[in-house]
Amino acid sequence: MRFREFQIGRLSGVPLIIDYTWPLVALAHVWLLANVFLPVQLQHLPPVPRWQMLLGALLTTFLLFASIIIHELAHAGAARLEGIKTIEIRLHFFGGWAKLASQPQNPMAEFRIVVMGPASSFLLSLIFLSARQIIWAVNNNSPSLLFEIFNYLFWGNLLLAMFNLLPGLPLDGGRAFRAWLWHRRKDLLAATQTATRMGVALSYMLISYGIYRLIWERDIISFIGLAIFGYFLKSSAENDYRYHRMLHDYEKAADQAAQTSREQWNVAGTVGTVMTSPVITVAPELSISEFVDQVLVRHRHTSFPVVRDGRLHGILSLERLREVPPENWDRLSISEVMQPVDDSLFVTARASIEHAAHKLRLNSTRHLAVLDGDGYLIGYLSAADLGR
Repeated sequence: MRFREFQIGRLSGVPLIIDYTWPLVALAHVWLLANVFLPVQLQHLPPVPRWQMLLGALLTTFLLFASIIIHELAHAGAARLEGIKTIEIRLHFFGGWAKLASQPQNPMAEFRIVVMGPASSFLLSLIFLSARQIIWAVNNNSPSLLFEIFNYLFWGNLLLAMFNLLPGLPLDGGRAFRAWLWHRRKDLLAATQTATRMGVALSYMLISYGIYRLIWERDIISFIGLAIFGYFLKSSAENDYRYHRMLHDYEKAADQAAQTSREQWNVAGTVGTVMTSPVITVAPELSISEFVDQVLVRHRHTSFPVVRDGRLHGILSLERLREVPPENWDRLSISEVMQPVDDSLFVTARASIEHAAHKLRLNSTRHLAVLDGDGYLIGYLSAADLGR
């Protein structure tokens, strides 16, 4: 379920995105608070002016959505500590989510990122509970408009944290459950499959409860809301599994291709016997900041071949990258800082080891790209490879 979206600002350098359904949700929330919830809660008190009720509804809505943003910022902050950049924070019909530039590299990293969201919501619920109790004491132990606002925000954040802890994808609890299974089984795809099944089961439970509300309670509003939300959870969980399945298949195919390549080029005395394969490459159009956040945090190499469609465009060395001021990382692409391809940067897989060693001595990057007979990159060579 995708809608058009637009950026309303940046928080700690992270773009804040909302889609066109979100203002409708916010307005509906304000209307329900001002015309249903607050009037019912304050019906035993002297009449509250209409403008105060509306102002209270606006304040409550603002603080509730601010709480959701803080929840997602907590995820983003934890991801940053793990060396993962947050691309954006998005508010949508069902709440919000933080989109990370890459997946956590191990179960504990994912667990630490995941738990920070519910932890921040629990903390916010305690803050609003404290504010509610202060208002209660100041008002001589009797309800008031402010008391009901803080009471609503207390329960809202508490329920947000508790619901997010349910063990099914794409909820935070489902991701924590997956991290635990990943740690136990040492298999991310199998862990994702189990957590996805839990998320799908949860979605069916919500839809079933909505049907119950419709048939026995004649509550069509709850039925529509639970049915849409259940469908959203099911779709998101299945998309998450398909994404991880795709990554798994890609990595498996890459390993098989690398094995085939090693067998094909394993000729004694040639570069093909000692080259590193498969190769970690970067695209020339990638920005430096994207390279640092998506590639360098995972692969601590000193240089990377720059490749598009299997063809070598140059070599990026960290020594050269260190000369670029960090404030220019978002603006400059890899193609602007790499060493452009020339004869000194590559060697063929059939070349002799002695020829490769001579080229490496003249190469400022201290690495050589290895190409096949058609000019496609199949390996990477360093002095350490030759030493072996």
